[in-house]
Amino acid sequence: MHRPRSTTEIARFRIAAVLWFGICVLMPVAAGVLLQSLMAEDRQLTAIGAGLAVLSVGLLIPQWVVGAHSRCPLCRTPVLAPKGCVKHRRAKSLFGSHRLRVALAILFKNKFRCPYCNEVTAMEVRDRTADPRRRHSRVN
Repeated sequence: MHRPRSTTEIARFRIAAVLWFGICVLMPVAAGVLLQSLMAEDRQLTAIGAGLAVLSVGLLIPQWVVGAHSRCPLCRTPVLAPKGCVKHRRAKSLFGSHRLRVALAILFKNKFRCPYCNEVTAMEVRDRTADPRRRHSRVN
């Protein structure tokens, strides 16, 4: 099981996951509210639906920025950014989205499986003292 190097990386994963989850929830809700407002011919409901649609589109830019920097510790591929890379053959999706599965796993399981390398990453800081690449340790 792999782990990120710092708490800022973990925070970046969580922020990108919350933003992506918010986008995935707001888009269908906005479409439903707009459809209902068109059927009921209600201007106030149309304004609410349009506001939700604008909010969900407004969340896309921060999600792209933060998601581009949330990389798998093993393969270094951004798992919460739109990439055209080939996914692992055993990578699973949720409602057709690999990013949604990763985002929900980060938020609710505190770990995720990378859709590109299919390795599990825990949302815990890596222990620097147990790193086998470090040969010398300081003793005070």
